[in-house]
Amino acid sequence: MTWRRHLPTYLSTHLPLLRRGLIAAFLLVAAGLLFRYGWGIQWREVVAAIAGYPPSRIALAASATLAAYACYCAFDVLARAYTGHRLSLRRVLAIAFVSYAFLLNLGGLLGGFGVRYRLYSQAGLGVATIARIAVFAVAANWSGVLLLGGLAFALDRVPLPPAWGFASFALRSFGVGMLAALAAYLAVCASSQRRWSLRGHEIELPALPIALLQVAFASAGWLANAAVLTLLMPGPTSYLTVAGILLLSVLANLVIRVPANLGVLEAVFIAMLGPQLGAAPVLAAVLTYRALFHLGPLLLALGSYGLFEARERRS
Repeated sequence: MTWRRHLPTYLSTHLPLLRRGLIAAFLLVAAGLLFRYGWGIQWREVVAAIAGYPPSRIALAASATLAAYACYCAFDVLARAYTGHRLSLRRVLAIAFVSYAFLLNLGGLLGGFGVRYRLYSQAGLGVATIARIAVFAVAANWSGVLLLGGLAFALDRVPLPPAWGFASFALRSFGVGMLAALAAYLAVCASSQRRWSLRGHEIELPALPIALLQVAFASAGWLANAAVLTLLMPGPTSYLTVAGILLLSVLANLVIRVPANLGVLEAVFIAMLGPQLGAAPVLAAVLTYRALFHLGPLLLALGSYGLFEARERRS
């Protein structure tokens, strides 16, 4: 069994190449989808669709955006109880909003940890505590993806185009696996074996009540996120279908890791809803969603971050 001895070395050598190959393949698929469904888009129709949104629809979508960000900020409030730090609730909420606005636009390294580390360290927290907060927030976010995505895929609420050649049974099986992973996480949180030592680092999962709140707030955040897109879609569109497509695009972005899911979100929505609703109106909905859910909060976060830095220089 010499192959077993050489397997770790083989994997460590070839896994980076395999990952780059998967990323390249996914880029080609996304580009192909954009080309196929977006080539015939009339940009005048896109602009007209964006200009045609009634103010009441925009106001409802903006309200859903606020609800989603409130759920994201709740992660850091829960992490306050989980880590036991004593920063004021007001400051935690401000740091959380700025961090998530950067995260959703610029990716996890800068927004998920970089900005959060900068602002929490200015507030006096140590590196270990900040790392625990960041990991806690990531776990919270993905617990919602596992629950909602698992239900949507297991119940076959995401009809894939036949041209994709992806069996619905495979997607349903994947959904069941996601639900099983979430159940395993909650089971460990409910057990007495919540603390491990990994390479000299202490890892402690939250107790079950906090873990359940993680799932609740994350699910509510993703549902509000999907509500923004549903409100902006043309014609009668199933909310559950839009939510499932959104989560599918998030999982697809795990392969390529594009900040803000840029290009992937557009390709998936145009491919799956464009044939029924029209490519131009669907693209208009996604672009308006980006303006409300990504760019608007980012502008507010930039101003808030400037105030944090100005206060730090004065002190």
